[in-house]
Amino acid sequence: MIYLSELLLYVCFCIVVGNQLLAFVPADKRPTVAVPNWLINLCIIGIALLSFSPVLRVTLIFAKDYNVSFWTIFKGILMDFNIGHAWLVTLFLCLILLLVRILKKMTNDPILEHMGAFLTFALILAFGWASHCTASYELKGFIPHAIHFLSVTVWIGVLFVVGWFSKNSDNWLKFLKWFSPIAFICVITTMSAGFFLMNLLVPDYVNSWIVSYGQALLIKHLFIIPLLTFALINGVLVRRKININPNFNPIPWVRAESVMALLVFTSMAVMGQQSTPENIAAIIKFEKPSWLFEAFYNGKIEQDISIHFGVNALSIASAITAILFLIALVVLFRRKDNVFLSGVCGVLFVICAYVSLMIGVV
Repeated sequence: MIYLSELLLYVCFCIVVGNQLLAFVPADKRPTVAVPNWLINLCIIGIALLSFSPVLRVTLIFAKDYNVSFWTIFKGILMDFNIGHAWLVTLFLCLILLLVRILKKMTNDPILEHMGAFLTFALILAFGWASHCTASYELKGFIPHAIHFLSVTVWIGVLFVVGWFSKNSDNWLKFLKWFSPIAFICVITTMSAGFFLMNLLVPDYVNSWIVSYGQALLIKHLFIIPLLTFALINGVLVRRKININPNFNPIPWVRAESVMALLVFTSMAVMGQQSTPENIAAIIKFEKPSWLFEAFYNGKIEQDISIHFGVNALSIASAITAILFLIALVVLFRRKDNVFLSGVCGVLFVICAYVSLMIGVV
């Protein structure tokens, strides 16, 4: 349940951020988008409620471990911990943002749109302040985490809103003209900030596969590959198809990219609730290795275990199969325009690539 709440939190952020950004884009430079007002309000309420889930989880754990009353621990977390401070700020910002939206609907004052954008940005900062990175590394962890999350929500947020709430594909080439460069910048920024965070939290990438955080991180990285492939299709190949065939409908392909992003978010949701692998020996001792790793690894798992990736015939065959599925994803777009099968190929790529890596572990 905690994983689902984290996933829904990412979705709520993306819809709010995407809708907020598109409000500043002239109507002739984007398709007609209509996100229901109630849905935006629900997402803002969702951010406040779903952000409380980690606070509740930590409170219950501490109350049980230290045999202290729930309310005593809860008050202490709100007053003394980053995660508590961040939730109080998030709750306050969500209430103010809802009020701003009500006033905007009544007065339609443009300044309120800018206030909404500022409050949305502040919510992203509050989310970053509640992270593992901030708790462990303070500003050194907070800044890259906030940049990483901001870049993701801008890129995927616009994608979600345009993909699922567009009434048509009018002005699509004009939309791609400004969105493609922004998406490219967001991808580069996300990868750069993510690499910096990984150096902080995952000092040994391959050894991290032993524990649940490392497994989720690996699966996330693998899903990013078909996600970027869909991004290439939507940013480059779709443009060519529309030039050839103005009646081509690109929206199903944007939706496919957003679904792939949801799978990346699912991995992120799992990572957000796992112990970071700075000390793998301690995790093995107190929390046990990942069941996925145990399913593939034949050796004995001890606290001082050290693994590495090797190559064998089966891992090579799986890797080749994965590459073929990735190629098929693009071919199906170019020749068949089959969104569903392309999505299936993206998932099969991840499965085959994952198997290739895991059966190569020795």
